[in-house]
Amino acid sequence: MIGSDTGRIYHAGPLLARAGEGANYRVVGDASILLKIFDVLPSPRSVQKLELLTRYSPKPAHAAIPLETVVDAASREVVGFVQPFFDRAVPLTRALDSAGRRLLGLSNSLALRVKLCRLLSEAMARLHAADLVMGDVSDSNFLIKRTWFGKPTMIYVIDCNSFQLTIRTNRGTEFFPSGVATEAYTAPEVQPTDWSVSARTIFSDSFGLAVACWLLLFNGSHPFAVATPRNVDVPPLGERIEHRLFPYRPASPLPAGWSQLTLDPSLGILPNDLREIFFRTFSSDDCRDRPTSSEWAQAFRNWEAKSMPRLPKNPMSVGHGPLSNRVANVLDGLKPWMGRGLVLVGILVLALFYPRFAPTSKSNPENGSNQPAPLLDQKSPPGSQSKPPRPRYVDRDLFPEKLLNPLTPRKGSD
Repeated sequence: MIGSDTGRIYHAGPLLARAGEGANYRVVGDASILLKIFDVLPSPRSVQKLELLTRYSPKPAHAAIPLETVVDAASREVVGFVQPFFDRAVPLTRALDSAGRRLLGLSNSLALRVKLCRLLSEAMARLHAADLVMGDVSDSNFLIKRTWFGKPTMIYVIDCNSFQLTIRTNRGTEFFPSGVATEAYTAPEVQPTDWSVSARTIFSDSFGLAVACWLLLFNGSHPFAVATPRNVDVPPLGERIEHRLFPYRPASPLPAGWSQLTLDPSLGILPNDLREIFFRTFSSDDCRDRPTSSEWAQAFRNWEAKSMPRLPKNPMSVGHGPLSNRVANVLDGLKPWMGRGLVLVGILVLALFYPRFAPTSKSNPENGSNQPAPLLDQKSPPGSQSKPPRPRYVDRDLFPEKLLNPLTPRKGSD
């Protein structure tokens, strides 16, 4: 592959992951970038959008915005693009429930989940500050950056070629839609539209952000999920979102047979201000009633400051907070790895000292083998028949009778 602007030759390395539109590959000789190759050649309009994204300024450092389009060496057609690679990052999808967080070595505390919500809100607020609309909000489009101790410090945004762009030129305003959407995160006003051409706003992004934060706080339970008997038909999730059938809205009766899911933890964990903006986001008919991403971030900062004073902005920062807080946060970061460390130490000790205490087999002097000699008083188990020992054949020409049986009396003796 050849870069469109620089003429640099990119060699695709190992496959990292597959996405809906193509595959991501590591680049041979450069660990800081990824190469995304489309399964189907993009349309000229999509190529124009990619070119605009590569020249977009300023590029947020936490977003994998395309750096350069790449063309096929033979056909000279655009087949993909190069984007930044974020090391030591894991998908947000794997942190939505307690089982996934346990596999990642993350704490299952409420404090960690609130922190992830705050980081997620701050990441989207930085996009909106750069006049970018995400459009396709989904947990699969976010990565969690972690320190060596496993502490989350930032949220990265990937699959940025689906961002919605509005560019002002001499000919007027050019609009490039997102083109895709994820049903579970799509705002009510966008649900009935044609997702390939429909426009998104910062308020539709705010709805998707609210859904992601709700999933984080309540262990993967969707805000529009309901419990019903088997004989009761439930509309698809998209229709429930479109008609704003939020089951936790106060003083709002549910359809016959519907009931709320039992949340873990309960709604009582939410502060009053956060509960109010959650309900407003999921219930209001006017999208402008939703808080902006900056307001979401501030609400989660307030929750951390009031209820969780031990969580500083950067837990690993040396110069932030009292020494006791910093030591406590370092120890909290080590907790998920302590159990694994003990298991590893146990395996090493066993590997080092087991040969000294392992039973060794003694050779049997009668047959010269390394098999252990049979015990004299060993009895056969009941019901089994013991076999007589096999006779040994001796060449009597080499061994006289008297040597074979020294107790045999000599001929002619009394």
